[in-house]
Amino acid sequence: MHIWQLVFRTLIFLLLLLFIACSSTPKMESTLPDKISPNSCRVNGTIISIDETKSSSGPCSMHPCVAMVKINNVIGTGFGFKTPLIKNDTIKIKFEFTLSETSKELFPTLNYVLPGLEVSNDFVADVERIELIQMNNINKEKFYYRVYNYNKKY
Repeated sequence: MHIWQLVFRTLIFLLLLLFIACSSTPKMESTLPDKISPNSCRVNGTIISIDETKSSSGPCSMHPCVAMVKINNVIGTGFGFKTPLIKNDTIKIKFEFTLSETSKELFPTLNYVLPGLEVSNDFVADVERIELIQMNNINKEKFYYRVYNYNKKY
């Protein structure tokens, strides 16, 4: 009977240890919605380069907003995203809340904080595709991509 008590106590100890180890694992807080919106594609990307050109007004006049992004993985697409992105594609994306860390001074109504992104940073984001109007072949690009929200991967 003594051996069963020892086995029982060891089993309880191991279960408690497992419970404590699992509950102490840090979880990355996501600011992305659970569902992907219809005209979006959720991707894991890497910032390849940042365009330092500033806009004439708004937040992008003070901080960079456009970057070249390598698509590392396509996590999922919304049903209205007609031209899916492909792994290893490199696309130009405008980050609507800039590539800098967000602040209440710049975006007083934003309910979450974006940490900012730099070259070689990985992130997960919902990329929206906007079809551009072709006028007299002036605009060579067919699509414009933008991101409102992302989760930086550390």
